Amino acid sequence: MNNPLFRELVSNFDINLTIKEIAAYGTGHINDTYLVKTIPEEAPDYMLQRKNHKIFKNVPGMMKNIVITTDHIRRKLIAEGVAEVDRKVMTYIAAKDGQMFVNDAEGNYWTLFQFIADCRVVENIQRPEQAFRAARAFGHFQQQLADLSGEMLIETIPNFHNGISRLNDFKLSISQDIAERVNENQLLINKILDRSTEMTALQRGLNDKTLPLRITHNDTKINNILFDQDNNALCIIDLDTVMPGSALYDFGDAIRTLGNKAPEDEPDLEKIVFNQEIYEAFTQGYLSEAKTFLTKAEIDQLPFSCRYMAWEQAMRFFTDYLNGDTYYKTDYEGHNLVRTKAQIRYLEVLEENRAVMEGIVNKS
Repeated sequence: MNNPLFRELVSNFDINLTIKEIAAYGTGHINDTYLVKTIPEEAPDYMLQRKNHKIFKNVPGMMKNIVITTDHIRRKLIAEGVAEVDRKVMTYIAAKDGQMFVNDAEGNYWTLFQFIADCRVVENIQRPEQAFRAARAFGHFQQQLADLSGEMLIETIPNFHNGISRLNDFKLSISQDIAERVNENQLLINKILDRSTEMTALQRGLNDKTLPLRITHNDTKINNILFDQDNNALCIIDLDTVMPGSALYDFGDAIRTLGNKAPEDEPDLEKIVFNQEIYEAFTQGYLSEAKTFLTKAEIDQLPFSCRYMAWEQAMRFFTDYLNGDTYYKTDYEGHNLVRTKAQIRYLEVLEENRAVMEGIVNKS
């Protein structure tokens, strides 16, 4: 691919390199990413990425978040004498005007960061040992940022995990009933509303500071970790959603996906089963790093965070369904309703396993 626009964009960053070729990279649904191959062969390659400013409406603020966190981690790694620092933390390149992005003629935002070679990504966890390593990587990421105030960062997506705000959106979708779907789903609606007092306790804890505001990743999928060829975690990637929040968000959302033996849109609710082995391994891996900085209140609420994230995601799918399916991509009529039912069923499964989950946290 010899698109002159891409070469011009790269030339606006404050780095000397000789481009061999630029080619599309990955299958991301939000940002557009291109691999910038350089010469000579031993020179590092780079990733040119167009940030989706329709989703991330404050790209300058988002990039400030990324720079603050990666610089903080880099300083720690250097102070600890860690080898190959550029493989352990993402390296973004500033533009010649000092900004961390370049705008094209259409107003799009482009960033450039160093490509980390000779690594691998795991798409799906198959074994408890993988869950342990993934959890330890995310726990270590939080531990590296634990002494950095969350108030230094902006909310990349405002109220992203704010249960009170999400609940208000849900209630508004019920009152407006744009798609005329409320009456036929009243039982499901009640399952969300009946739990609202319990579930919004997390946000109330952040509001009254009984739970600390931390810097969190907010997208704790295993494919956001780079592993070396020996399956050791190298680096946490995809930092667009790094922002202030609760450590409980990251733990709970990981278990929402990893701890469920079925996909999040499984139509057969009988297949939705709690994966205790994965949960136990993830808990042990996470606490092996995170117990050094988490408060007792946070540790005690780790099992609750899993229920909370299932409730929140069910509510988000349901809100979109009641609004006429305008936010999430759907593959068929009623897809968001299927997702909602699956998440509510998983929430019920987690409630049934509450004592087991709390026992594993206490043991770990």
